[in-house]
Amino acid sequence: MAGVLNALKDALQRTNLVRRVLRSGIYVLVLHGYRGKVAVVTGAASGLGRALTRELVSRQCHLALLDVDVSSLQAATLEFGGAGIKLTQHCVDVAFEEAMKGATADIARAHGAVHLLINNAGVSASAAFNATTSEAFERILSVNFFGVVHGCRAFLPLLQKHGEGQILNVSSCFAWLGYPRKTAYAASKAAIRGFSESLRLELADSGVGVTLFYPGPLSTSLVRSGIAESEEGRSREEDFLRRRGARVDRVARRCLDRLLDNPARIVMSLDYRIMDAMARLSPGLASRVMGWGARRAKF
Repeated sequence: MAGVLNALKDALQRTNLVRRVLRSGIYVLVLHGYRGKVAVVTGAASGLGRALTRELVSRQCHLALLDVDVSSLQAATLEFGGAGIKLTQHCVDVAFEEAMKGATADIARAHGAVHLLINNAGVSASAAFNATTSEAFERILSVNFFGVVHGCRAFLPLLQKHGEGQILNVSSCFAWLGYPRKTAYAASKAAIRGFSESLRLELADSGVGVTLFYPGPLSTSLVRSGIAESEEGRSREEDFLRRRGARVDRVARRCLDRLLDNPARIVMSLDYRIMDAMARLSPGLASRVMGWGARRAKF
């Protein structure tokens, strides 16, 4: 009898383990890829968001594209609309929760489900704290951080409805280390990190995974369209990104490949990996190196 009971106990434990594995992360995508699933991408009309969109289209994933730039959003829709997938566009400012709720309702009606949420929308800022107005500081936090919060709050019920899904929140190396003239931007990205790491633990048994994405330096229009203390500083930062930036299409492809395993974080580029290791092993040294680099880069 004891042997039978032990065998039953072992079987139940194995069954519970299988259930936990199936419920953790984005297991349907692990098994079948992105084909036929529905992804929501914020900031989808340009830069990294557009590259992620293009890669998802190539994998036959249905898409809801969100962006505040209506002309670029329409251009993206025209580019990807004939790819044999269902694609909808939604002109939304992620800083406003009610607008996000309205978009969520539209997406639920159009697509019926959401399996992947990519919170990518962001605003760049390179200005000294004293030169950054309260309105500008709040705008950066509203888009970069609260845009992520609003996205998660709006779409989480849809992700949890069918017990599977993934949230990808885009952060930055400035979540690890400070940088002069990046007070607002660094604050927003550090907030994303704390929020995402906590939310991942909170949702661990819900079937929804949360991943932080650190894409590394990229040459996109983010700095060009963002806040800058001077045009000279903006030009220097853009030049640095052109020289050091990785190919955005390659970054998007590698990110989506790795996302299928529901990692806690995805770190791209040698620069970011070195900075990550330094910040962990010797925060003081990392801070000095960052300060030296800022003085040399002059932005």
